[in-house]
Formats: sequence, C-alpha cells, structure tokens
Amino acid sequence: MNMSDNSDSFFIAKKERQEDLARRVDRAQNFDEIFELVKRVVEEELGEHRAGLTLVLANMPSTVGAYHPVGANIIVANKSLINGLQTVTKNPREINAFVFMILLHEYLHSLGYLDENEVRRVAQHVSSSALGPNHPTVKLANANWLELYPQLQSLSQQPFSREFEVVQKFDSSSTSYIG
Repeated sequence: MNMSDNSDSFFIAKKERQEDLARRVDRAQNFDEIFELVKRVVEEELGEHRAGLTLVLANMPSTVGAYHPVGANIIVANKSLINGLQTVTKNPREINAFVFMILLHEYLHSLGYLDENEVRRVAQHVSSSALGPNHPTVKLANANWLELYPQLQSLSQQPFSREFEVVQKFDSSSTSYIG
C-alpha cells in the first residue's frame, strides 16, 4: 500500500463520519439528542468536555438565539425564536441545524471561550469539520439568521421574559440514575 492509499482511506473515513454525524443531527428528535452530538463533536474536534448543564427556554428578542451566564451551569435558549423558526420553515433539518448551532455556540462559552468572534470562528470550524462544509450549521455559523429568515424579524419586539421553562431531559449522558 502506498501513501496515496492511506490518504484516500483517511478522507473516505472522515467523509463517512461527517455523513453519519450530519444524519444524526438532521434526524434528532429533541434538545438532548442534539446536545449529545454537540458535546461529541466538540470533544472530538477540540478535546474539551463539560458535563452537568441545564437547558432553559425563555422568550427573548429575535436578535438573541441563546446565552450562557458565565460561571453558571445553564444555557438559556430563545423559545420564541425556535418556535418562530418552526413556523417559517417546516424543514426539520434546518430547525435542528439552528438548535445545534445555538447549543454549540453556548456550549463553547461554557467551556471558557468568551470572545464572540472567537466563538463564531471555532463554531464554524467545529461544525464544518464534524458535519461537512455543506451542512446547514456551517451556513448558520457564518450568517445572521435574521438575514436567512427575515420573517423572524417580527419577533424582535419580544422582550426578555421572566418566565422560564426547564427542559427536563437534557445533557442526559452526564446524569447518573440509581435504579
């Protein structure tokens, strides 16, 4: 076997891995499934991991996808934006890509990446490397969702809500159960 054969098999294996992960993101049924994939790709791509996060949903202006309070163990995602996106596009792949991207972005913050430009750059790299350069997450990493989905701008008047909904099954691989 020559070096070219080794190189070809490496790229084929990487492409197959990207396709498998992309399929899993596309077909995920809930926040927990998507977040487990986020954690997996971050660990594979960056060698970093954090456990014990809670997802909270709240209504916010459409310019905010989610946020992670520094030092906390929560990610707060924009419920009205996710619901609005489900109305604008009936395509589960696009919705899952959006949820993947906001969870990836906030997970990176939870790992200590605090500079927004760095987080965007790292999120773009991680999503492209893990899911392939043509996956919708890469497009979302490089664009403003209000430009991609201008219909969501009508949500921008939505204030920050004082009501929160804790997602019950989230970061399940970090939870141990005694049975």
